[in-house]
Amino acid sequence: MRLTRRAAALTGAAALGLSGLLVLGIGLSAGGAAAPRPPAPAASPSVPRTTAAPAPEAAPEPEPTPTPTARYTPSSATRLVIPSVDLDLPLLSLTPRRGVIDPPLLTAGYWIEPYGAPVASAGEATNTLYVAAHSAGSGDDGFDPLLTADHEGAAIAAGDTVEVRTPGGEVTYTVERVERYGKNALADAAEVWVAVPGRLVLITCFQRSDGRNATENLVVFARS
Repeated sequence: MRLTRRAAALTGAAALGLSGLLVLGIGLSAGGAAAPRPPAPAASPSVPRTTAAPAPEAAPEPEPTPTPTARYTPSSATRLVIPSVDLDLPLLSLTPRRGVIDPPLLTAGYWIEPYGAPVASAGEATNTLYVAAHSAGSGDDGFDPLLTADHEGAAIAAGDTVEVRTPGGEVTYTVERVERYGKNALADAAEVWVAVPGRLVLITCFQRSDGRNATENLVVFARS
């Protein structure tokens, strides 16, 4: 996934171009400019953030789906838990390298820096928390549980809860909506990339039932 700056960037939005096996170009795309700098802290904790980094450019076409091989499950004191779909994933941070978001493992979720990070209480949030993970379609990887077994829709729905647990405490988010975006459309979806303290956005690839390369991303919006 390339994170190059757009000549006509969306004001107050940021985007992560997504392609290949997962929405975040997990181990698929290469090249691109440096990742955008994190937004400056808000002047007062009580004032909501309304801006984020400039929108990077999405990869022009889906990449061929690679064959995942990494099965090691990392240990992390920070975890993402979704009781309704029996999901419990270790969470690790991921900083784009040379503008490429490339989560190295199938068995973990990754919060994307320099955006929001997991916090011990909802009041500490200063940006949207973006979490990406693989969805390989096997049912055993990353965000596979977010999709129905027949790959016809999402297994998670509005009203479900998502817990982000840290050593200092945990924040419970309630799912507001679940959307699907074409891979080439997600980078321009301004509503996804606005910085909203207390918001959680989960992103993965919407794997197709016919086994062909995914053309859509599944995006889950939740609020604390």
